Amino acid sequence: MAKQHYCSEFGKEYGTYFSILQLIASGKTSQSEIDSIIGKNTGTYLVNLERDYSLITRKKPMFSKPESRNTRWSISDNYLRFWFRFIFPNQLLIEMSRHELLREYIEKNYEQYSGLLLEQYFREKLAQSERITDVGSYWNNKGENEIDLIALNRLDKTAIVAEVKRNSKKISIAQLEAKARAVAKDLAKYKTELKAFSIKDM
Repeated sequence: MAKQHYCSEFGKEYGTYFSILQLIASGKTSQSEIDSIIGKNTGTYLVNLERDYSLITRKKPMFSKPESRNTRWSISDNYLRFWFRFIFPNQLLIEMSRHELLREYIEKNYEQYSGLLLEQYFREKLAQSERITDVGSYWNNKGENEIDLIALNRLDKTAIVAEVKRNSKKISIAQLEAKARAVAKDLAKYKTELKAFSIKDM
């Protein structure tokens, strides 16, 4: 149903749009990654998906300048994100009624997929429940020193820098502290607290 609807919306370019959405859903979120796999410049397609169809959202790391091109993309709707991650790439299994293999594929890849959703959950939770003026994540131009969650209160000059994982035993505060040094200059005026969030904290 989703496929028929968007095939009509996208017209003759639907194949390229679907491929881009599948790549974003699978974790290829920068234009350079998408371009290299698609084999052409996808800038216009990405802008159309954002502005005309409201299907994807542009994200930049915390503390980046407005003109920064250090951008990642995400699918806005959770249903479509799941559909393009698991259903669209496996339509042949559905056509063959091999639902047990589709289920196996989903179970095998769901932990990584749900980890990203968990990060989004805690960013939204802090934004709604704490005295927060800015919330986001961080990565440098090379895609390294990734910090799952940074929440600021510019009024109180406090900050939360957090690692988010499904299993709390996989979180290392020492590693988080090392990553936080990448934004130490930006957080110099803030009283910063390092935190760990997992499924147990939901």
